[in-house]
Order: sequence, then C-alpha cells, then structure tokens
Amino acid sequence: MKRIYIALSLVLAALCFASVETGFISGKTDSFIAKIEHADRLMSRLEFDDALKICKETEEEWYDSAKFIDTVLIHDYVDAIGISISRMTAFAQKQNRDMYFAESVQAKKELASIKESEFPLVENIL
Repeated sequence: MKRIYIALSLVLAALCFASVETGFISGKTDSFIAKIEHADRLMSRLEFDDALKICKETEEEWYDSAKFIDTVLIHDYVDAIGISISRMTAFAQKQNRDMYFAESVQAKKELASIKESEFPLVENIL
C-alpha cells in the first residue's frame, strides 16, 4: 500500500510542476508578445526612439528570462526567439521598418509556438 501512496504522490508532484511550468511559460510568452506589439505600434507611428527603447528592454528581459526558460524548453527554440528579438532591436535602431516588421512577425510566431507546445494536448503528447 505504501508504494501506491508514493506513486500517487509522485504523480501529483509531477502534475503540479507541469501546471506551474505551463502557467509560467504562458504568462511569459503573453508578456513578450504584448511588448513586441507595443513596439510595433510605435514603429508604425514612426516613433523610432521609443520603439528602440522598448526593443532593448524586451531584449534584456528575454535574456534574463531565458536562463530559466532554457531549463524547461528546447534550447534551440529559446535561442531563435532571442535572435529574432535582437534583430528587431537592430532594425529599429537603423529605422528599417520593413525588416523590423518581418522579424517582429517571426518572433511573435515563435513565442506563440512555444506557448502552444506546452499545453497538454494530444498532438503535443504524441
């Protein structure tokens, strides 16, 4: 009977960890998508300095968060998002709107992809 209790407690602990991790990743991706969209609006209004400031803040925050995110996600996905955010910052600095928006779309797609991949859906489990 002890083994059943131990097994159930381990399953419960794993479910709790998975819930916390999913919530954390979901919250972080939503936060970064919102920041990128804010920078997008500034770029649309030709407010390059303000957009650059938001991009730099987003890039710094991503690299701070990436340390933990790397422990729960595939490292290549985290690197790709970091590269996209860095490119967005560079394009905002050069005031190259076309390339900025291309990279912005890429970063938002990658963020949405890692968020969706963390949900306990059949296609994610198989």
